[in-house]
Amino acid sequence: MNEISKLGGKLLVIAAVAGLALGLTNAMTEGPIAQQRIQEANTARACVLPAAEGGFEELDNTNAELDEIYKGLTSGGETAGYTGKITVRGYGGPIEVTVGVDMSGTITGISVGGSDFSETAGLGAKTKDAAFTDQFAGLSAEDLPGIAVKADGGVIDAVSSATISSRAVSKGVRTVCEALTELIKEG
Repeated sequence: MNEISKLGGKLLVIAAVAGLALGLTNAMTEGPIAQQRIQEANTARACVLPAAEGGFEELDNTNAELDEIYKGLTSGGETAGYTGKITVRGYGGPIEVTVGVDMSGTITGISVGGSDFSETAGLGAKTKDAAFTDQFAGLSAEDLPGIAVKADGGVIDAVSSATISSRAVSKGVRTVCEALTELIKEG
C-alpha cells in the first residue's frame, strides 16, 4: 500500500507541474496572440479598402449577421467607404470574409481567411487566392444575385471542386455588401 501512495504522490506532483507550466505558457502568449489577430484584421481592412489612408473607425454594429463594421477614412478625414466582416460556414469550418465598399456601393476588395480557416488545401483553400477574390472587385450588391456563383446563375466562377466554400464566401460577400450599401444610403 505504501508503494501505491508513493507512485500516486509522484504522479500528483508531475500533473501539478505540467498544469502550472501550461497555465503560465497560456498567460504569457495570450497578449501577443490577441495583438497578432488585431494586426491581421487591420491588414485585411487596409487591403480591401485601400483608399482609407487615414485609418479606420469602428462603428456600432446593429446587424446581427456581421461581426464588425468599420468606416474607412481618407488622409483628409473624409469617409472613403466601409468595411464589414462576416463569418460563414465553409466545407472545413468557419471562414472570415472581410469586404470593402466605396461610397458608391462598389466592392473595392475582399479578404478571405481567419484564424480558424481550415478549408481543404488545394481545393477550398483556393478561395483565399486572388484568382477567386479579385472577381468581386467592381461589383455591387445588385450584381450578386442569390449565392452569386455561376453554377447557381450568378457571375462568380467557383473554385473547381470547392463549390461549398465558393458559395459560402459568395453569400457572405453579398450579405456584407448589402449591409454596407444600406449604411451608405442612410448616410
